[in-house]
Amino acid sequence: MKKYIIAEVIGTFIIVFIGTGAIVLNEVSHGSLTHVGVCLLWGFGVALAIALVGRFAESHFNPAVTIALIIAGKFSPKRSIIHITSQISGAAIASIILLLLAPKDSTLGSTLPSVSPWVAGGIEIVISFVLMVSVALTELLNIRNRVLAAILVGSAVTLTALFAGPLTGASMNPARSIAPAFISGHTEFLWLYILAPIIGMIAAVPLYRLKKADSN
Repeated sequence: MKKYIIAEVIGTFIIVFIGTGAIVLNEVSHGSLTHVGVCLLWGFGVALAIALVGRFAESHFNPAVTIALIIAGKFSPKRSIIHITSQISGAAIASIILLLLAPKDSTLGSTLPSVSPWVAGGIEIVISFVLMVSVALTELLNIRNRVLAAILVGSAVTLTALFAGPLTGASMNPARSIAPAFISGHTEFLWLYILAPIIGMIAAVPLYRLKKADSN
């Protein structure tokens, strides 16, 4: 059990540190990294986490993914609290380190919408659904190679971030939003970034029934 906890902490840390770190770096350098560069680093962070520690964990690194997989019958509810706590802990460590590295940054890469909360919520639901579809496809297509799975999911993160980043910050991950929000003090829209990814990913759960139907 300990290796799964450590893997979830490390994997989520990698994703949040690289992703929010890219946002902070782009702000500090006055946009030299560019929006595209930030999105590519987000996707790379996700792919790297899956490829590096996927063999030791289920490669969730996201509370919304964990909840969706529980509903799909692919993950034990008994382990959910430990998993989600580990994910938030990994994200928190990443945000604390970023605070130490960039103490003058006011948001630390927090997700803050540039559109109305309801529009932002709708966008987050859709892109979270797309991300969960990519996660489900790794099983539906019987992708056993961690590198290929990492590329598929990482690409989904990059593409959705390219579209939604300027509008919502493209969270798709409650842990990714919780950590910088609390540490920077920008919690005003946190409810949106907790609920919307969960709703979007639960909406993709019926895809797992296709696997069962093919096996019958």
